[in-house]
Amino acid sequence: MTLRTWAPRRRGRLTGTLLAAVLSLGAPGGVGAQVTEQVLGQMRLELRAARTAYEAALSAYNVVDRQFSAALEEVNQARRSGNTDRLERAYALAQDRSVLHRDQEERLKELGATLVGARQGLIDVLAARMEQLVREMEATRNAQLRAQLDALFRDLQAELQGLEVEEEQTIRLQPVVLPEITFDPRDGRDELLAKAELLERRAAVADTLIRHTERQIQSLNDRLRTQRQRRDFLAGTDRFDDTRVPVVAGAVSGDRTAATDSTVAGARPLSLEERIQIQRDYLAQLQAYREQLLVRAQQFRRAVGSVT
Repeated sequence: MTLRTWAPRRRGRLTGTLLAAVLSLGAPGGVGAQVTEQVLGQMRLELRAARTAYEAALSAYNVVDRQFSAALEEVNQARRSGNTDRLERAYALAQDRSVLHRDQEERLKELGATLVGARQGLIDVLAARMEQLVREMEATRNAQLRAQLDALFRDLQAELQGLEVEEEQTIRLQPVVLPEITFDPRDGRDELLAKAELLERRAAVADTLIRHTERQIQSLNDRLRTQRQRRDFLAGTDRFDDTRVPVVAGAVSGDRTAATDSTVAGARPLSLEERIQIQRDYLAQLQAYREQLLVRAQQFRRAVGSVT
């Protein structure tokens, strides 16, 4: 397998503008918390709609795929039968179904990208709300309120981890493997330039992935800092609190069934430290991959000068 040539998809429609608004409301509690809760509700609805649309498209694609496979099999059987009329009809049917198959495949890809964006958008807003909650805990001296805020934090953390398990089940980091583009003694100037340009395009894709991976690492580090800030703060307050308030059940409203159900299968969510290390290792691979592509592209360009 080779490096996937994709660019990170645009996140959910709400994420860009509303997440910026959420992050700009730095004061604990009050308007900032209300806006974030509203955004969370909207993002959960968007994710649920994206899941429903993707699952419907997947079902439709499976039907079309079976019909297309049957049409291709009919072409093979008609060819073996030697019946020219049957073969022409089979070709016509396969052609018609190939168009529908392609259209359904493209729709499935588009809705899959929408689903990925909606899920990532909700993850971003959850992380922003969790950061707000830590600031709210630090701002209050009321032990009961602090415990309620922490229960809400843990509820959101469980929801976020469920989304990440779902993400890990659908997205895998692809092995970084150099393409087999080699020198050929018969290569002329045009062939050498074409190979150099192909390698440079692969390097440009790697650049996009490198920037995306760096942003992922920064986001994970921000979340890790928030978790440690919460842990250190609670460790300090526990020494002075005489009582413990029980966890408040159902502290978060909204539809999170699909997100939390992804943890039922027994998959352990990776810790933030583990996710950061995986992304760092992948970043190092991407950087080395990009450099090797550029070196090889330069070799092809130098070879152009030796071609008469």
